[in-house]
Amino acid sequence: MTSTIEIKNLKRKDGDNKKIDLKGGTVLDGLPSSTGLVNAIASECLIRSTGTDLVAFMDSPDFPPLSVVTNYVPHYPIRIYVNETLKVAFFVSDINIDKLLQREVANAILKWTRENECKLIISAQGIPLSSYPPSPGDNGREENSGPDDVSRSNRSDTSESATDSPFPAGSYAVTSTESATRLIVGHSDYFSHLRSGTITGIPAILLNEGALTNLDVIVFLVNALPDVPDFRAAAIVSEAVSKIIPNLSCDIGALMVEAQLIENRMKNVRDEHNRTSYIA
Repeated sequence: MTSTIEIKNLKRKDGDNKKIDLKGGTVLDGLPSSTGLVNAIASECLIRSTGTDLVAFMDSPDFPPLSVVTNYVPHYPIRIYVNETLKVAFFVSDINIDKLLQREVANAILKWTRENECKLIISAQGIPLSSYPPSPGDNGREENSGPDDVSRSNRSDTSESATDSPFPAGSYAVTSTESATRLIVGHSDYFSHLRSGTITGIPAILLNEGALTNLDVIVFLVNALPDVPDFRAAAIVSEAVSKIIPNLSCDIGALMVEAQLIENRMKNVRDEHNRTSYIA
């Protein structure tokens, strides 16, 4: 089956359309997942805190016909931002990716990553919870977990004590290669390497293809409330990414406001599409 996904490069105003230099860099998957907006909020915070350039859009005839207007400028709903100095790229979206298109979208991210000679992809996924887990001071018990939650017994003990970690219990990392695993082990005080569990959606495809082709992929798993702009989970992901990519940081204070803006924007996009689309 031929892919319908197309990456459209943005023409620079100065006429200089030379290829961006991201060799050896990192691609961040900031697309919304089935478990919420953790990826989207964390990526938007990192983008705004770091400074990036909009370089391309992802489009497909199967995407809803939408134009997202920001500061008077129309944009495609799925965009690619780049910081060449830090050699980092972000894929972000104002729309949820239909399950039938997730494989194509993931493959487009993988293709773009290889074409730009990037060496690492980072993604994230929320672990659905009906309520926040107790703090480490409450014996570290994780109650009210969703059916796909990761149990403590299924993680590898890469840190001496979960209570010594600045990240709360239930923060994990999954890797596709031995070299990606070494990155996680080097920061084992912040998150635990997952021994067994289930990943879904675009992060799952990125992990599987990374393992198959020896491409470094890291997926962070954090406790999150489904369908809620979870500031806490997004802050955990932002901090985790900053440990892997030097000089990349997120203004956690601004994250609180940013998360609500992102949720409102995505809700407005979805509502507008539902009102105007004749597609069920």
